[in-house]
Amino acid sequence: MTALASFVRKGGSRAAQLSEYLMLNALIEARSCERFKLLSKEVADADLRSFYYELMISEAGHYVNFIQLARKVYDAERVEKRWKEWLAFEAEVIAGLTVRGDRMH
Repeated sequence: MTALASFVRKGGSRAAQLSEYLMLNALIEARSCERFKLLSKEVADADLRSFYYELMISEAGHYVNFIQLARKVYDAERVEKRWKEWLAFEAEVIAGLTVRGDRMH
């Protein structure tokens, strides 16, 4: 079983389960947003810079939408607490990764 599979909560109500998957998707979108932001600032080609900037804006919107949906389907205070746990889990995973030049994410 992967670390992610063991971290995602499987039990509880359908709303609790849905909120888990919404937060997972929010995390994915938030990190994509960060990557596109970096690309939009660093790429030399103006058209690509603009393209990556627009993707960054889109991913930011997706991140916000997923978090808002999680708050709507489940208790907002619990979502906030669990979101902090998701971020701490991600930090642990990242701390254990070996930096490699052949991958972006």
